[in-house]
Amino acid sequence: MATTRREAEGEKELESGGAVWQETQVSPAIPTKPSSSTSMVMMSYILRLIVIVLTLLATIVMGVAKETVIVDVSADYTLEGETKSTYNSSFVYFIIVNTLACVYSAVSVGISFTNQNNSSIHLPLSIADLIVAILLFTGNASAAAIEIVAQKGNNHFGWTKICNYASKFCDHLTASIVLSTLASVIFAVVLVLSMISLQKKSH
Repeated sequence: MATTRREAEGEKELESGGAVWQETQVSPAIPTKPSSSTSMVMMSYILRLIVIVLTLLATIVMGVAKETVIVDVSADYTLEGETKSTYNSSFVYFIIVNTLACVYSAVSVGISFTNQNNSSIHLPLSIADLIVAILLFTGNASAAAIEIVAQKGNNHFGWTKICNYASKFCDHLTASIVLSTLASVIFAVVLVLSMISLQKKSH
């Protein structure tokens, strides 16, 4: 039984007993790496989820910030009052802005996830991200200014510090402002990622 063997361009043919067998070299499959745009999209989702948690916590902590204050004026006379975050317009604005940012972040995650292949929504979302980030920073600045007055007072305007009488209340203020500030910084990172993604899609 005669057997012949031929090799041509990486292919081998074996003839045996009138039958022809063909062997073809198959290159091993190379796993594909996720693209940089996909990585940025996933990073954006994760950061938005973190913003949701931070702004929600900031809203709750600021919303429940209140304390009853008792000041001893003399041995026979005391003053009793209540400090509450909703008594100050800056803190109310802070609560509204963080609530808005929390709701918007949740909605934007849903919109981005359901419209991954729709590039027309990227620019409107980036503009909305910019607006919400600005609102967050202004809300934090406004609340921080009042919180500093509560901590240190202002002798020029005759505003006395209240944190030595309402330490629990001031602790709530500080915690909520820190949480919201972190959310603002993360939102700024999300905005940068959105701009980079838009720039890549335009080329």
